[in-house]
Amino acid sequence: MTIQYLRGVASVMVVLHHIRNPWPHLYNPFGTFEMGEAGVDIFFIISGVVMYVSSRVEAPTVFVGLRVIRVAPLYWILTLCAASLLLLSGAAKRGVTFVNDVILSALFVPHHSTIFSGTIWPVLNPGWTLYFEMYFYLIFAVGLFFRRPLLISLCLISVLVVLGHFVSTGESIFRTCSHPLLMYTHPLMLEFAAGIVLGWLFLSGRMPKVWLLLPIGFLALFAAHMLRLPHLFLQNGLCAVLIMIGAVAAERSFNIPDVRWPRLLGDASYSIYLTHALTLFVFRRAFLRLPLEGMMQFVSFAILAAAASLLVGFFAYFKVERPMTRWLRSRFLTSFAPKRGVALQQLREASASVSAAQPAAD
Repeated sequence: MTIQYLRGVASVMVVLHHIRNPWPHLYNPFGTFEMGEAGVDIFFIISGVVMYVSSRVEAPTVFVGLRVIRVAPLYWILTLCAASLLLLSGAAKRGVTFVNDVILSALFVPHHSTIFSGTIWPVLNPGWTLYFEMYFYLIFAVGLFFRRPLLISLCLISVLVVLGHFVSTGESIFRTCSHPLLMYTHPLMLEFAAGIVLGWLFLSGRMPKVWLLLPIGFLALFAAHMLRLPHLFLQNGLCAVLIMIGAVAAERSFNIPDVRWPRLLGDASYSIYLTHALTLFVFRRAFLRLPLEGMMQFVSFAILAAAASLLVGFFAYFKVERPMTRWLRSRFLTSFAPKRGVALQQLREASASVSAAQPAAD
């Protein structure tokens, strides 16, 4: 249950991070405080844990099929929505290059954006994390094929990151990177590897049972961003590991109640994550027409924008993501995986304490 709650916390962190972005004509006293970006790191850690705990004996083809069903359809729908908004707002122009951006984004192919100059972003901005997520799924599927998901995943990710250290130009991976494929050698991939290791430690009973690491991880994260420590993306990953260990320890140390709204926030975290950029894009343009200035403007915007982002995210989850994913998953399993029940029953019994209702998103 704590992992599900943690998903919700991570999604809210990302929403708040983008709300405090230094938007033009919007007062912002927290423009340089970027703690909320660590929500993505928490998502990546959770993804590694959940994939190992819930899918380590899955058939590779079934695993890939289920991951695509879980991640892609909602992303494709919202990518088309983002493309439409960009055209209607005049932020993008019709043409072959725009269509190419949309197609490459939908295929999870990193590319230099012609819409957001100097970036390696998809049409739907939050989708950049799915470049990493889908590549991790591919690596994990290779490990499943050879029936060594832990060893092979760790080896492949480690080799890629080491290789990237030698071939990278040292430029920002999301701004002036010399080649989009270098994203796959970014140290962020190590967070998936850390998640896999934590999943293995959990199943083997070796996970440290120190629940205090949960608040310590958040406090360390806050301090790192307040002090603006160098290499903050590394600090984010280390703190996310501490938070994850503490969350699992808290699950085992206390009787964590099943509280409906925090659980629903975790359930809807993927929809919230993907839709919030579109919500903020529309909401900010409407909000700037109000006669507000200074701190009153920022506080009003933060509260109303956060509420709007959550409402749209919940709507997308209940009306689109959940029914669509359930239907596609049912059809896929009926057609391609009718005999997987026994193996998964054994898997569920071994990992009953970890909520694997859905993968982290990123």
